[in-house]
Amino acid sequence: MNVDSVTDLYVQDWYLSLFKGFAQGLLLGVLSFGPSFFTLIHTGIQGGRSAGLRMALGIFLSESLVAMACFFGLSSYFVIPLFQVVFTGVACSALFFLGLRAILNKNEGIPEVPKSKVATFSKGFLMNTLNPFVFILWVGILATASVGYKGETLQERMPLLIHLLGILLALLSLDLGKVLLSDFIGKKISAPVYQLITRYFGGVLVVIASYFAYKFVCLLMDFQ
Repeated sequence: MNVDSVTDLYVQDWYLSLFKGFAQGLLLGVLSFGPSFFTLIHTGIQGGRSAGLRMALGIFLSESLVAMACFFGLSSYFVIPLFQVVFTGVACSALFFLGLRAILNKNEGIPEVPKSKVATFSKGFLMNTLNPFVFILWVGILATASVGYKGETLQERMPLLIHLLGILLALLSLDLGKVLLSDFIGKKISAPVYQLITRYFGGVLVVIASYFAYKFVCLLMDFQ
């Protein structure tokens, strides 16, 4: 078999891995409703397309870093009990704060998003990173995706890396779709309706924080 034939086989494997990863990412994106999902929708409604895009890119960077950390062998640290206890506690506190602030919001009009582009980007990054289940999810994704991919060298593991890239691209595509939809909705609603939506999203964050609090207590009891 000549070099060109070997190269063609590698390229075909990469295309197949990208397609499989993208399909898996679409399924994961449709079924995932974490705090970053609701925050992204809310930001798109409040600040429009540009603010939503910055937040989506922040979420994408967070997902990419966690995915690459798992790929390069750090996934074992994410299932350590101490890591899970600390991270779940921090996430619980942060989400309770954000949720209650949204519920108790008394603004009469639709507030503007922060003018700092870095602030919106960072909010998306932190909101996604503070979700401990993002780490657990990517550990599971890597374990599932590794089935059928053999090899130890980076070249041999390249199809797996491209598979993960396909998942990330699918998640980013879905987030961009959410931004466009929320931007469209934001142009159609009045200030009173916006306040109701804000309190609804705040309630959702409190519910998620309550679940994290429950997991935190369970993890803490197991840890002791």
